[in-house]
Amino acid sequence: MPFKVKIEPRDTCISDMVCVSICGEIFEMSDEDGKSQIKAEFRTDANNVAEGVVPDDLKDCAQEAADSCPVNIIHVEPA
Repeated sequence: MPFKVKIEPRDTCISDMVCVSICGEIFEMSDEDGKSQIKAEFRTDANNVAEGVVPDDLKDCAQEAADSCPVNIIHVEPA
């Protein structure tokens, strides 16, 4: 069962790369603003870098990144 991952509010990302180091399968740093974003292959909308749908086998990885985010802006929920 797929699930949704959101970075919200993304503008409060402090660019510490914790999510990328924990779950680089889903998260990457933007070349444009240096903030975390969802990798293109998982985005629900090509223009929205802050939301995606991810397969179940990556749920634990995403949840660990969410739990470790120092500003608590990563959210994992059922799709």
